[in-house]
Amino acid sequence: MVEEEEVGLEVEAVQAVYGDDCRVILDYPPHLNVRIRPRTADNSSQQFVEVTLGIKSCAQYPGEPPHIYVVDTKGLGENRQTCLIASIQNKAQELSSCMMLVALCEVAVN
Repeated sequence: MVEEEEVGLEVEAVQAVYGDDCRVILDYPPHLNVRIRPRTADNSSQQFVEVTLGIKSCAQYPGEPPHIYVVDTKGLGENRQTCLIASIQNKAQELSSCMMLVALCEVAVN
């Protein structure tokens, strides 16, 4: 069984990678909102799309993948949102039983 401390370290890792774009709603089980934008060296004029993902885990995380949902978007149509969530959920299934929060966010960046 994964220790609560390990999950806490993973939440800290997401915060380290995404900084102010990561809002922790609950530390354990982790529930986060993460704003994802293309990596354009912070040139906001080149950032045409963005999405805020909700990542809500249950007490069985990482054995049970978190629920992923769209909180907010800019410039991302419904079809692309659906594809994005599906690809993140596929990655979550692939990484089942592993720590995956940063990896799931990275799927959205790419």
